[in-house]
Amino acid sequence: MIEELSDFEYIEYDKLKIDKLIGKGNAPVYIGKYNSEKVAIKKYENNESNILDILSELIIGTKVKSKRLMKIYGYSYRDEEIYVIMEYINSKDLCRYILKYIDDEDGYIMPYITKMSIIKSMLKAVRDMWKESIVHGDLKHLNLAIQKEEENIYIKIIDYGTCEFDYRNEGLDKEYVCSTNGYVSPELNETCIITHKSDIYAIGVIITEIYIGFIEGYDDCKLCRNELLKELRYLKNINPELEKIIRKCVDVKPENRPDIYKLIKMIDKLS
Repeated sequence: MIEELSDFEYIEYDKLKIDKLIGKGNAPVYIGKYNSEKVAIKKYENNESNILDILSELIIGTKVKSKRLMKIYGYSYRDEEIYVIMEYINSKDLCRYILKYIDDEDGYIMPYITKMSIIKSMLKAVRDMWKESIVHGDLKHLNLAIQKEEENIYIKIIDYGTCEFDYRNEGLDKEYVCSTNGYVSPELNETCIITHKSDIYAIGVIITEIYIGFIEGYDDCKLCRNELLKELRYLKNINPELEKIIRKCVDVKPENRPDIYKLIKMIDKLS
């Protein structure tokens, strides 16, 4: 199965230094070094199901150009394990960033200016992804990382296991739904076709979570949507203009959702 990766940069295992575990996701991720540079290294078992994810990671990650999209340098292997060598993200994922603003006594305390800054940075990352003709298929707070650059922070999109290039903007048929309950759009759940508009649905959910905190999740997609709509009714009382924008993002009809360029303009008008 290793032969399927031969089109991509092979990095000799002996040139890697693998240090401590920094993430567990769908595969363990370690901090390490390659050519004296700090990198992240994701370790997979060498089996058929993992090869598909690894190929997706390499196909997308080795071609991305924007600094808001995580770069992948190549792969290595040893015995029955395959390693994907990635750009090192120097901070935490958005999930953990939100968690630090949840207080036992005062609830969710992220300042308004921080919320809007994170939302706008996320939208710029998705815009750059779309400029490179990529649809993600599994956007969620765990697949958005906080990158620090001197005194500034910005969102960087990570994890390309579900991503595809969609040069014609026609949508792409997947064998099964790879998205996460709560973020998966109704039409994606039914058809397994990922599109820019299914990504927009996920963005609407993430904006809601950035603004009011985490939404309770369920195994059933309909229950997740009901919970989202309940939170939007709450949001309407504190920021009706933002609530209207999110409602458009999570409309059941994908044709009614804005594209990323229109969404950025709508959010900019709030400020």
